Amino acid sequence: MKIAFIGVGGIAGNYRRSLNKLERPIAAVCDINADRAAAIAAEENATAYTDHQDMLQKEKPDVVFTCIPPGAHTTQVPDAANSGAAVFVAKPVAQDLETAQKTLEAINDTDVINQVGYMARYSDISEKAKTLVGERKLSMGIGRFLTRMGANHPWWGKYEVSRGQMVEQTTHVFDFIRYFLGDVISVHAFGIKDVSNGIADFEECTVCNLKFTNGAVASITSTCVARAQEGFASELVGDDIYLKFTHDNGLRGHVGGDAIDYNGTEAGYYRQIEQFVKAVEANDMGLVRSSYADALKTLAVTLAANRSLETSQVERVVI
Repeated sequence: MKIAFIGVGGIAGNYRRSLNKLERPIAAVCDINADRAAAIAAEENATAYTDHQDMLQKEKPDVVFTCIPPGAHTTQVPDAANSGAAVFVAKPVAQDLETAQKTLEAINDTDVINQVGYMARYSDISEKAKTLVGERKLSMGIGRFLTRMGANHPWWGKYEVSRGQMVEQTTHVFDFIRYFLGDVISVHAFGIKDVSNGIADFEECTVCNLKFTNGAVASITSTCVARAQEGFASELVGDDIYLKFTHDNGLRGHVGGDAIDYNGTEAGYYRQIEQFVKAVEANDMGLVRSSYADALKTLAVTLAANRSLETSQVERVVI
C-alpha cells in the first residue's frame, strides 16, 4: 500500500503516528511550504513535493491523506480520487458546498474507498453507546465545544480560511450528534463577536438549535475564548435514556433502570486510521463510519448555522 500526504501540518502528525503504529510507511508528502515538506519527508524517509498533481502523477499512490485547512480545498481530493487512490480527508471537507459536492461527484464516479476524520465515531464510548441504545429512539442531543484558542494560530481564527468555530472545531460535536440522531433539516443560531482581543475575527461564542428529520431536537454551544473542565462533551436523551459523553473516554448515565459508568481507552484517533486501512485492503466501504457523503451533510449543517448567525433566522439545511 503506497501512501501519500497532501498537507503535513497540524493533524497530519496524528495520522502519521497512527500509520507508524500500523507499520505502514509513507512514500511521499506534499505541502505548499517547501521547508515543511522536506522536513517531514526526511522524518518519514519519503519524497517531498510542493505540487500535489506532480506527486500524484509521479508516485501513483494507492492512498492519499488530505490534511489542509478548509479554505485551501480546491481539486486536491478529486485529483487523488481520479488518480485511483483511496482518500482520507481531514475535517471539515471544505468551506463551501460547491467544492464539497464536486469532490463527492469525483468520489462517486471513481468508486474509491473514502473516509473523513471524524474520530469520535470510532471511539470506545461511541461503540458502547451504539450497543446500549440499540433500537431505542433518541429524542434530544446536547453538545458543547468550549476552549480558548491561542492567538498565534496561523489561520484558525480567520473566517476567510476556517469559516468559524462551528465549521472548523465544533463540527466534531455536530457530526457526533448527527451520528446518533440522523439528518438535520433546519438550524437557528446566535453568536457574539469581540469577546476577546486577537483570537478570532468571527463570533467567539455561539449557540445553535437543530431540528432533525425524525423530529428530534438538539442544542450545541461553542466558544473559543474560555477553557472548561469538560469542554468537549455531548449528551443524548430518550424515553428513560440519558447518556453523557465526556470526550474522549467517559460515558455516564442510564438506560432504563441500568446505570452506565464506562471508561474507554481508545479515543478513536488511532482506530479511525486502522479501520480505513482495513477498508482499503478489503475494498469495503461497509467498514467506514464516516464517509465523504456523510461528512458533506455535517458541513451543510454548520454552513447553515453560519447563515443563521448572519440572518438571525431559522435556516434550512441544503445539500
